Amino acid sequence: MAREHAAGLKAEWRRRMAERRNAVPAGERREMSARLCRVTERELLAPLRKRLGRPLAVCLYGAFRSEADPADLAASCLEKGDAVYAPRVVPGGEEMEVRRLASPVDWTRGRYGVPEPDPARTEPLDRADLAEALDLVLVPGLAFDRQGRRLGYGGGHYDRLYRSMRAGSPPDAPDDEGGKPLWVGFAFSFQIAGEALPVEPHDLRLDAVATERGIVWCVRPPV
Repeated sequence: MAREHAAGLKAEWRRRMAERRNAVPAGERREMSARLCRVTERELLAPLRKRLGRPLAVCLYGAFRSEADPADLAASCLEKGDAVYAPRVVPGGEEMEVRRLASPVDWTRGRYGVPEPDPARTEPLDRADLAEALDLVLVPGLAFDRQGRRLGYGGGHYDRLYRSMRAGSPPDAPDDEGGKPLWVGFAFSFQIAGEALPVEPHDLRLDAVATERGIVWCVRPPV
């Protein structure tokens, strides 16, 4: 009964947030995405590079429909010498693999038209190496809260990827205490709920949410 109640609440939140995000004009979304990319570079990636003393390994995504678009951030990371990766749903399954992108032409359209790395042009990271190889994972979604809760689209792909990377680490450990990589929501500020979102035990927990107005830390900032 409790699980059915949580599922119903999630569905209502998804509907409301999808409607709100879809209502933003395309031009305004592009401007907000550009600001979001600049904020993420200035307040998160640049300090993290400085702290680690090296280029970063960043996993991001290709924006679909009205999602916040990290394309400018991907281009900036490549210019700065960072390694840029993105997830791809493995055909015939529900798991995601992570592949390295060398340029914008390495994208293609996957299931339902969602942008993903072109398997003909990219190579996957070994799943056993993901947690060690990546510094940061940027995650899309419909709604977020300030405690690190996230509502995605119901497929559970990022939840499973999160569990596979966090296996063997304390669930709330920051990256310098065994919880690497950092998991960061990438969204517009209106997508942060003013109340706790409904969650289930299998749902991932974020370290922070990046918005066009700044970084919202859900745990102690490591940068």
